[in-house]
Amino acid sequence: MKLSAKLICYHLQKSFSMHTSRLDTSPTLSCPSCFEKNTVLQDGRVYLITDPDFQLTFHHPKNILFLMIGKIYQNYELTQPNMCIIPEDIPVNIVFNRIQDIFILYDQWNQSLMDSRLRNASIQELLDLTASIIPNPMMLIGMDFTIIASRDWNLSDLSNSVLGSTENSWAIVDSLKQDPHYEEAFYKTGYFYYPGNGLTAPSLCVNISNNDKAVYRLMFSEGEVPLDDTFGFVLEYLSQMVSHALSTGIMHSRDKAFPLHQIFMSILTDPGADYVKISQQLTNVGWLSSHMYQCILIQTGLIDQKNLTLNAICNYLENTIPASCATEHKGNAVLFINLDLCTLTIHEISDKIEGFIKSSMLSAGYSRKMLGHFNFHRQYTQASVTLQVGKRKNPAESIHYFDSIALPYILEQATRKLPAYMVCHEKLLSMKYKDEAKQSHLYETLRCFLEHNQNISHTASALFIHRSTLLYRLDKIKAFLDSDLTDRNEILYLLLSFHLMDMEEENRNARS
Repeated sequence: MKLSAKLICYHLQKSFSMHTSRLDTSPTLSCPSCFEKNTVLQDGRVYLITDPDFQLTFHHPKNILFLMIGKIYQNYELTQPNMCIIPEDIPVNIVFNRIQDIFILYDQWNQSLMDSRLRNASIQELLDLTASIIPNPMMLIGMDFTIIASRDWNLSDLSNSVLGSTENSWAIVDSLKQDPHYEEAFYKTGYFYYPGNGLTAPSLCVNISNNDKAVYRLMFSEGEVPLDDTFGFVLEYLSQMVSHALSTGIMHSRDKAFPLHQIFMSILTDPGADYVKISQQLTNVGWLSSHMYQCILIQTGLIDQKNLTLNAICNYLENTIPASCATEHKGNAVLFINLDLCTLTIHEISDKIEGFIKSSMLSAGYSRKMLGHFNFHRQYTQASVTLQVGKRKNPAESIHYFDSIALPYILEQATRKLPAYMVCHEKLLSMKYKDEAKQSHLYETLRCFLEHNQNISHTASALFIHRSTLLYRLDKIKAFLDSDLTDRNEILYLLLSFHLMDMEEENRNARS
């Protein structure tokens, strides 16, 4: 296996005192040789020099490492790259043997990787074999934060091998997705240094791509060997082996065959799903038709889409909320909770999810709680409607409940085919236009009267008018509407009409 001048000198420095010129980091060197006078220098060799008359020219091959041994070279001027001086009178055979040991170490490592791939062994074995070369903690992670394999990395608190899947580890994912250095790293080719961000340690990394898109990252963190370009090519070489292993499917990931995930993916994606069969499947895993359920749709943002945090979000939700199933659907997380099996109260569930959503800059729509197996898709639709309408009506809020948007939703549905002025109470509309022209206050008086449950005293107080004035206006209103305001259906229609006209005015103001 060919090595770089910088890597060879890194290992030699452990045995000998030395100083060097600039050293190449590309693996171009294959074996050591003792320099002899009048010999032609060969490319890709390590030359050990003890000749006091040695003179370096500018015409020698580029890929050569010169090791100059002895006190006679203490004051030698290092004028060219890849020159190393060991300023002690050390027998040349000792240095030669040490260099041979370095090449043997890497040849054995390379052979062990080859043997591992021939046996179709796991990626974990590749990382374990590399401990003899890079003893630092090492990890292969999917860009969706799935841990494929790791060695000596403190991951004992992770669930489902997903970074961010617990309350303790989510802060790491949250910090990464907001770190511009982490986002830039998606587009790196070759090895690169990631400086960390306070919650995550610095590391040397290589992206592993598929169709020119980074899908995995191989990295090692601080430890015995430095996080510089000394071991960069070694990490790149290992990444090629890992990439081959990935292509053969030797890896572990989140188990998508888990029954609940399969069931809910079928519910969300198959319009012709057999709900009788689904009910039987749910019963088999303990989710009964007599249980109460809730659906929460969690919408990810652009920053999550860039940083592929959806898998981590789903795992976090499942591990934080007992008796729940989080499924990825249309770029968002859909969480179904069995409220009867969940050991948390409704308030505890809300506190955990709302705190997570707000701190992670997400948004969510909550469905109502419903009984049984036959409303799951309707609950998802309700949560989706809640999120869509809630974000339009209250864009500053990140949490939306169906009850808070039910009336706006009804009004929007009522005006899908006809505008509000064609749906609302015709005579009320005429009253509004007349009021605007003559300032008669009948329109607002009627609204206040109905909103105060037709209570004369409360309405007069709210309008700051005398009781007799209110009664006079009400007589005119009843005459205008040709109604005594006792029909419940008409009163409901009038109240909805007020909201319809409010909505139309809001839309008109938004367009202007």
